Amino acid sequence: MRTGAVRRLLDFDVVIEPHDDGFRTRVVASPAGEAEADFALPFSEKDLRILILEVVGSIGRARRQVRRIDSPDRLLLENFGDRLYRAAFSGQVGECLGRSRLTAESKDAGLRIRLRLAQPLAGIPWEYLYDKEQGFLGLDPDTALVRYAELPAPVRPFPISPPLRILAMISTPSDLPPLDVEGEWGKLNSTLGDLAGRGMVQVDRLGEGTLAALRRQLQLKQYHVLHFIGHGGFDENGQDGALALEAADGKTRLVTGRDLGMMVHHRPLRLAVLNACEGGRSAQDDPLGGVAQALVRQDIPAVIAMQFEISDPAALVFSQSFYQGIADGLPIDVATVEARRAMFAEGNEIEWATPVLYLRSPDGRVFTRGTGARDKREAERREAERRAAEQRAAEEQAAEQRAAEVRAAEQRAAEEQAAEQRAAEVRAAEQRAAEEQAAEQRAAEERAAEQRAAEQRAAEQRKAGAPTHSAAAQRIPTPVVGPILLIVPLLILAVKLFDPSYQLGTAWSVVILGAAVLGCVATAVEASQREIPAWTAALEFIFIWLALYAIFKLNIGHIHRVLSQHAPALAILAGVGAILGATLWIRALARSARDRRAGGEPTVHRLLPVFLGCLTAGFCAAAIGYAGQRYTSVTALDNIGPAFSAIGGVFIVAALLVSLLVALRTLARRRQGP
Repeated sequence: MRTGAVRRLLDFDVVIEPHDDGFRTRVVASPAGEAEADFALPFSEKDLRILILEVVGSIGRARRQVRRIDSPDRLLLENFGDRLYRAAFSGQVGECLGRSRLTAESKDAGLRIRLRLAQPLAGIPWEYLYDKEQGFLGLDPDTALVRYAELPAPVRPFPISPPLRILAMISTPSDLPPLDVEGEWGKLNSTLGDLAGRGMVQVDRLGEGTLAALRRQLQLKQYHVLHFIGHGGFDENGQDGALALEAADGKTRLVTGRDLGMMVHHRPLRLAVLNACEGGRSAQDDPLGGVAQALVRQDIPAVIAMQFEISDPAALVFSQSFYQGIADGLPIDVATVEARRAMFAEGNEIEWATPVLYLRSPDGRVFTRGTGARDKREAERREAERRAAEQRAAEEQAAEQRAAEVRAAEQRAAEEQAAEQRAAEVRAAEQRAAEEQAAEQRAAEERAAEQRAAEQRAAEQRKAGAPTHSAAAQRIPTPVVGPILLIVPLLILAVKLFDPSYQLGTAWSVVILGAAVLGCVATAVEASQREIPAWTAALEFIFIWLALYAIFKLNIGHIHRVLSQHAPALAILAGVGAILGATLWIRALARSARDRRAGGEPTVHRLLPVFLGCLTAGFCAAAIGYAGQRYTSVTALDNIGPAFSAIGGVFIVAALLVSLLVALRTLARRRQGP
């Protein structure tokens, strides 16, 4: 907080009040908006009394010894202030304070934290609030921490011309511990001597410490500040703060803050400084029950009271710095912060928080500089600065408003553009869907037209005596030699399956092998002469399978002995045959279905799927039958093995008959000629 050119302070208004079983902190006005958080005090009333006693004791120790770095007293206050800060400024309230600091810094301003404290909380030394990042809030150069009383009547700064007139009242009743009156007066004069010598302040001493003398003096002369030195206390019975003034007989007359306020209701009087023990304490049932609070309520714009007994060196530093700031035209809260910082800089690590500022003025200004050319120029300069600051604030607000309007316009434009883009995408999608639907419809119409044309051509062909589809299917090239050569080996295999006990001799195995070899050669020759890929693949597969079967039965290379020891070779061979047969069968069925969908002439003989289906079923059944012969210890296989062998023989004979039927019909058709 600069003292040469006072920074503008933005208000951060905090209400702390009871809520349910605890308390609630509400930020009612700040640069970052409003916030609230509930909390419980981190200490009991007993803990608070112990803390106050320790603070008072530390002040006494500070008078007798040199302070040490990180002394227990300093650490005690930091711990107390940290616990209090983390409780009352927790959650959203702490976040709001952080954002408000950033906002104030961006505007080259500081913060004025105005505490509005409810009844149970006024006796807590809030001036020790401690943020681990910022330190003590009461010493922050960019923060003014005040106790604020918001009353209906507005406070206007009172124009004054140097010097600042101070009325010093020293009260020493005869029935209380005596005060060194001359010594106290000498200390105050010594404190303000330099300022008085420069004509900035004038200090008058009240002759008697009575309420009547005070009233009379205020009638005779205008004063701006009342500086009280004397005894103060708290009337536990009346629950109100009081100052010990002198009665007519010289003894104590306890004067409450309300009574004193009625007597000092003096318009030029804008500030009271109470240098009295416990002068700043608050009543438990009245937030303005202490002397200081009562004076604020009685239209005194600002009161500074000592919440603890203050040592002479600390009081000297505070008074010098504070009155210097007031004479320089600083706001009361800014001058208080600078005085606390001066106390801390002089080594008063505990007592700097003893002065408590109670404020009614919204901006901390209770005085304005009055007449005189120099003062007038200074006032004009400050007024110009104020107007410039207001103009800058207005311009910033207008710029922010314009920027907000620009952002809103850009956002609306972006939303409109996005809406148009989405509408265009929807239209494009609908158009694509319509085009796809139209294309599908055209394709369907074309397929329907092609189908009608095919049906019409077929009808015309039937009328013209053209051969039927069945006849066209009969003209599909089919093999002849291969199916005839299959007669012998397939019959032998069928017999073997019907009667598993029948033993094939070497001669029959040689016959099967020879037929398989001749069949492979004949099938290859016929395939080169005619376009019959489906039949060729099927026959080549059968002949190769029969050749492997014959080789296994002939035990060439001892293959029978080697394979039979480790696995059911015939069952595996039959299974492989079933898999390959099923593959060819599925391909033939697929091609036949494709021919039917195309509506043209067929490319697969209609008996080829029947032949391959019977052959596949025969191999499957044979595989199960061979497995039953191999694993006689498995009851299930042993029981169904013979039956499946017979079934396999039936299907293989059926495949043989189908193949032979196709070959014979082909021979008959050749004999008839075209």
